[in-house]
Amino acid sequence: MAKLLFSIAALILFYLLKFDMYSILIFAIFVIPTSIYFVIRKSRKSDTLHTVTLILTIAVMILPRLRGVDTISLGSFYAALTVSILYDLSYTTNFWYAAWIAFWSCTALGLFEVVRTKLSDKSWIIFLAVALIGLRDLFERRKSCGRKVCPLTDERTVGSKDES
Repeated sequence: MAKLLFSIAALILFYLLKFDMYSILIFAIFVIPTSIYFVIRKSRKSDTLHTVTLILTIAVMILPRLRGVDTISLGSFYAALTVSILYDLSYTTNFWYAAWIAFWSCTALGLFEVVRTKLSDKSWIIFLAVALIGLRDLFERRKSCGRKVCPLTDERTVGSKDES
């Protein structure tokens, strides 16, 4: 519930910072429904990834405005927010691997664009760093499942198996 309130507070902040209505509307279209999904679903890992992506999205919108520089494209972050739902829904299927690739690629591309504004010649390092984090995510899942598709696990859900 806090994430939903945080998203609404971000919308109000964007309005107060005099963002154009198109940017506010696009933000609301992508953020509010995905936040509502994770308020209802309560998946620990996917919710955490969504929260981090949400914070990155808000930071990428606000910081260029405060510094007075050109805005950065948010398409990759919006795609990552949307794909985080697929990441959660497909956790027990083989389709999860496609959602995993899409989520981490969108996140890496978004951060690449952010870093490119300051460190144009070294911005590939951030892409590599996010790729390594994504690989850790993949190997963590595969290790816990013995090289097969995982059933629902405690890592994915908030409660333990006894509460289910």
